[in-house]
Amino acid sequence: MIRLLIVDDEMIVLESVSQVLKMHYEEIIIETAKNAREGLIKVEHFRPHMIMTDIRMPGMNGLEFIERIRKVDHQVKIIIVSAYDQFEFAKDAVKYNVEDYILKPLTKTKMIEVIGQTLSKIDLEEEKRHKELDHIERYYQSVTLVESNFFNSILLNRNFMRHIAHYREILEITLEKGRMITIEFANLPSKANMEELNYYNQKINDCCDYLKTSLKFQIPSLVSNPFLNRIFIYLEHQEGTRLNDRQFWMSIVQNVTDRFGLRARIGLGETKEIDRIYESYEEAILVLRQSEQTIAFVEDQKLKPFSLEAFNHLTQSLIDDFLTKQKKFKLVLRQYEFEMLALMKQPELLRYAEANLIETMINIFDICKRAHIQKDPNKIYISEFLDKPIASKIQHFERVVEDLFDIYSKSQNKDYNELTISAMEILQQDYHSEITLEGLAHRINVTPQYLSKIFKEDTGNTFKEYLNELRIEEAKKMLKEGKKSIKEIGFFIGYNDTSYFIRTFKKYEGITPKDYQRMTK
Repeated sequence: MIRLLIVDDEMIVLESVSQVLKMHYEEIIIETAKNAREGLIKVEHFRPHMIMTDIRMPGMNGLEFIERIRKVDHQVKIIIVSAYDQFEFAKDAVKYNVEDYILKPLTKTKMIEVIGQTLSKIDLEEEKRHKELDHIERYYQSVTLVESNFFNSILLNRNFMRHIAHYREILEITLEKGRMITIEFANLPSKANMEELNYYNQKINDCCDYLKTSLKFQIPSLVSNPFLNRIFIYLEHQEGTRLNDRQFWMSIVQNVTDRFGLRARIGLGETKEIDRIYESYEEAILVLRQSEQTIAFVEDQKLKPFSLEAFNHLTQSLIDDFLTKQKKFKLVLRQYEFEMLALMKQPELLRYAEANLIETMINIFDICKRAHIQKDPNKIYISEFLDKPIASKIQHFERVVEDLFDIYSKSQNKDYNELTISAMEILQQDYHSEITLEGLAHRINVTPQYLSKIFKEDTGNTFKEYLNELRIEEAKKMLKEGKKSIKEIGFFIGYNDTSYFIRTFKKYEGITPKDYQRMTK
């Protein structure tokens, strides 16, 4: 709606102009003022898009009124309606960027024409502003996407040097020499429920936004989005900066605790040339594992020898957690991957690392086979796996094992109550339909209260949580395929409200469907 303020000392003018404009323009909201002083008061509260004002009024005249308006608002469109055609008035009108100067008596046709032209101009300017804002938003989205790609390339040890000129241009940072920093947040207890986990993830995201603002303001740097309980920072090298001081990073940890209630530790790799920055990243990870200090500089640490005994214990924990469908499995998987990176840094243990990956995959295949999970291990070519570079081996392992766990964790358990199994079968088949606990209970001839109790006891999830997880997993597959829009995917999997689908997806995955699709691409 467009807001119009009419200022005139003649009540008949105020009434007649208001009546005519209301009849011709439904999109206009009109306020009136009997003099300039009242007009100034209404401008402050009404915030008009247009002002139509007389010049000669008792007390403050129209030109003084316009002068005061222009001191605080350069955008409002002003139209002068006056019986005086002196050159001085017209000259002042130009000075104050007045849209039009209309002489009384004001005809109905002329008034409608001038207001129509001014409305068109407002629409064009509004459209222009929206386009400019869209361009700005797309620019910052592009920067965020390129920044994420930069960190993904480092973490996966990809050859990003071929894109270095592109990174420098978009990210506006020299990327000549720097160090990688890891901020690691204390994990939640393994018994944490979904609500606590979502709250924890939201705090890490808020902390990430804070770091992006505060660090970039002080020194050329890049800050990654959260990777589970870690945030990574690339810090451009600058001589004499206090950002290499332990005290500065202690203040960051303290701010994180005070603002977000998160306990954190920070590991800093050595400063490296940009083509060796992956080494700095590995050091930042390893120094946190080796040191018990809150702020751990790799330069200050003598890294302990790798413990095969501890690694073998971690491998067994990974297999056990897979077998028992533990919710913490994916966190243990991430820990296994980081430890595997450390193991692969030692040439004499490289063969052992590869063998461990293959053996662990085979053990997981066996678990799935016993559970009658339809996933053919022969589709995973070991020879192809062995030909991959180190980081790609781990990435390949992660993708295969996560896919299997998603299938296995939702498979039927022989210890489940028959009602639970029936309910799960219906949900897995009809998750895309509009399905309620009451409707589900009616289909298997029990009360909703009893089904809710049994289902929760068997699966550890409520009916709603289980249904949402099924839908979100299907949404992730469709987002990866990229054949449907986010709105279409939401409708397909059972969410009639796109906004609710987006909120639910972010609750379970920590990011929006759009961001997830970008990351998978």
